[in-house]
Amino acid sequence: MTKKEYVQQYGGKFNINEGEVWTMPNGHDVHFTLTPKVGSLHFNIATGWHIPGKEFAPHVHPVSAELLVVYEGEGECFLGDKWIPCKKGDVIYAPPGVYHGTRNPATNTEEFVTLGIATPPQLDLYTRAAYDVMDDDKSKFEPEW
Repeated sequence: MTKKEYVQQYGGKFNINEGEVWTMPNGHDVHFTLTPKVGSLHFNIATGWHIPGKEFAPHVHPVSAELLVVYEGEGECFLGDKWIPCKKGDVIYAPPGVYHGTRNPATNTEEFVTLGIATPPQLDLYTRAAYDVMDDDKSKFEPEW
């Protein structure tokens, strides 16, 4: 059984500090923590690690709804037509078709970490990142836990 098959049948354990990393053209790192590639068919988690001055520019997903969960620090989330101050523990909901984004103002001194949890998986995001969700590791999988 492959890891993807195992996750689809039994579930799995993942870590937001891991996963494949997409470095955006502006130098902002996004970790693809939970995706269809690793077996999640109904939602995904992408973790944004914002150093001061970095942003995930406002964008829209035509099909996916997204929860932006502020995991660490303080920063700003874009929703609809404005930037909103956000802190650890805040949750922003962006329905399909609504502009949203995240940023850590350059005046901040600490990292701003957000989790983007979307359903269905954001295939448009993976296309932008040239991330192949169909790429499978066919080796036999034994869970570490």
